[in-house]
Amino acid sequence: MIKKEGCGWRLIRDPSRGNFSTLIGGKNWAIELNDSEWNSFIQVVFDLNKQYLAVQDQLMGDEDITLEIEHNPWFAILKGDKNGWSLKCILSQSEPFSRGAEIFWPKNVTKSLTNAMKIILDSSYF
Repeated sequence: MIKKEGCGWRLIRDPSRGNFSTLIGGKNWAIELNDSEWNSFIQVVFDLNKQYLAVQDQLMGDEDITLEIEHNPWFAILKGDKNGWSLKCILSQSEPFSRGAEIFWPKNVTKSLTNAMKIILDSSYF
């Protein structure tokens, strides 16, 4: 099991838990993800981060940017400026009896969160 947490976020990855092996959380919420949801979540977050880093140096002072990406079952929205970004993700599945969720991390936690995701991704627990 790998557990990473900081002010306003937490990640726990435990493959021995079976179907819902990853927990992601914010200040007042948490959701457990299955492997498919976790893998696509990582892809969405890393793709948005990559797009943000590609334009970050081109942003002026207080200039805002909004980036959106969809990778089934996630729709994610990055809102930020030259100094950082917040992240909102919507889990939406069209299958009967599927679940949905909306999650959010503010600008002051997303850098730490993505760094922790990289550590988990690089670990043997992925």
